[in-house]
Amino acid sequence: MTELRCDWKGVFPAAVTPFTQEGAVDEGSLRLLIDLFISEGVQGLVAVGSTGEWFSLNDEERVHVFRIFHEQVAGRVPVVGGTSAIGTRETVALTEAARDIGLDGCLVLPPPYAMPSRSEVVAHLNEVADVGLPVMLYNNPPRTGINIDSALLDDLVDHPNIVAFKDSTKDLYQMSESIYAIRDRLACFVGLEPYAGSCFSRGAVGIVSTISNICAPDVVAYCEHLVAGRFGKAAHHQQVIDRLYHLLAKSGAANYVFVKEVMALLDRPGGSPRKPYRSVDEATRERIRVGLPCIELTGQDQAGE
Repeated sequence: MTELRCDWKGVFPAAVTPFTQEGAVDEGSLRLLIDLFISEGVQGLVAVGSTGEWFSLNDEERVHVFRIFHEQVAGRVPVVGGTSAIGTRETVALTEAARDIGLDGCLVLPPPYAMPSRSEVVAHLNEVADVGLPVMLYNNPPRTGINIDSALLDDLVDHPNIVAFKDSTKDLYQMSESIYAIRDRLACFVGLEPYAGSCFSRGAVGIVSTISNICAPDVVAYCEHLVAGRFGKAAHHQQVIDRLYHLLAKSGAANYVFVKEVMALLDRPGGSPRKPYRSVDEATRERIRVGLPCIELTGQDQAGE
């Protein structure tokens, strides 16, 4: 059996990027959030991914946020930087910047919006991997229009710098096929927390988690219980995660706006969204506020029992 190319595993929050109400990167809140995550037991961090609103940041701002993560984390956990862009040159340049700053890896989508052919997707991702920074491939077809299925993975998996795969599809059959095809070489991460139980049983090793911005202790405990086979105890945290997603659906808010709204209600340093996203209206805020106590968020003392 071939060994995995990296030791990444566990919960990697897809961290929000806090902004001030004027739209500037809120460096102080970001540093507080990074330390909070690490105190809550996460095993890694994703900087400037989709939840970090990479599409609202220019390249200079993205590199600045990479530096903040690198400085604040100071080697305590791996940091994977989101370097996706529409063009190959831009993606390569951001990946080179992340490498030079000292990040541990990069998270890369196929080029969004451009809709390249499968062979062009392979060439794009291989060119990014040639930079030399470990790559976590990211499959999110609704956001890109491109599906990295097991057949496409087969054309990518031989590059030695491609070390992990994040799958955010909702097709459990496809997710299973992908995990089975690559689990002996790439670290498989779930991109949607409710699917973690099914995917861990098939060989996934971690979660790149949006909900961790709200309840990292629950997601960490959930992951630990799944790995240890404590499925009864994992079920409590699964319910917390499911209830949060149900509240998100009922709120009608965009994912990233919802996460920041709940963080504010919980006094977590998430800051404001950046335009085009806007904070929710008062009626939506009240729906979220009323629904939140029913979720029964729990603490890290649940983990490792």
